[in-house]
Amino acid sequence: MPSLVESLGNFVASIFHAFTAVLGSIAAVFQSTFSAIIGVFQTALSAVGTTISGLAHTFEGLVKFLLSNIVVIGVLAAGFVGYTVYQQRQGRAVTTGKKVN
Repeated sequence: MPSLVESLGNFVASIFHAFTAVLGSIAAVFQSTFSAIIGVFQTALSAVGTTISGLAHTFEGLVKFLLSNIVVIGVLAAGFVGYTVYQQRQGRAVTTGKKVN
């Protein structure tokens, strides 16, 4: 049969282990909350970075498209300017095709 001193020693050890377990649990709660908050910030920053990267790729593609078709765009613009000048030289304003009474 254990002595009274051993029982008191075991009781104090049990209290100490319970106290350290409670502190460990509290630390785990704070750590998981902090990790969740950091995860939210990382996700938001990742989304912003992905959006900026997507926009950069879009503008890069647009610039490449415009540069590869610069001759076609120039011919169309010159044609439009030429047609507008032609219409003005004929004494008629450029119209939308509606008849005026």
